[in-house]
Amino acid sequence: MKARAARRRMESEADVPLSSMIDVVFLLLIYFIVTQKPIMDNVFLQTDLPAPSKTPPENLVAPLVVDVRGADGDDYALMGRRMDRKALFAYLREVAGNEPEHPLVINCGPNAEHQKLIHLLDACAEMGLGNLNVVNDESIPFNGAGRR
Repeated sequence: MKARAARRRMESEADVPLSSMIDVVFLLLIYFIVTQKPIMDNVFLQTDLPAPSKTPPENLVAPLVVDVRGADGDDYALMGRRMDRKALFAYLREVAGNEPEHPLVINCGPNAEHQKLIHLLDACAEMGLGNLNVVNDESIPFNGAGRR
């Protein structure tokens, strides 16, 4: 009889109280749900754009387009005309002296050397040209053939 009572006592001591464990698990679950920060993949920034006007501005100036050429041909092309570095920089220095806010579009194609773009941007900064746009138009060939 004593052996039976001892065996029952051992079986009851070996039981794990599941109700306390479930309470702790639910408390942890609630804690992690409450403290979670949502991940926002697409954040839209509020921008205040001016309303489009029906008439074009009167003082609209056509930008100068400079193509940074590849290693095969000349260094640069200004408005489709091939130029070397010295001639282009002299022309841009003249433009900067007359109108420093004249828009300048720099087209750096896929075959262009990056160092040429860096030299051009440095020169524009030294000359005071600040209205710059850098684009990458892959449809324009830069190897000397098929200029537009």
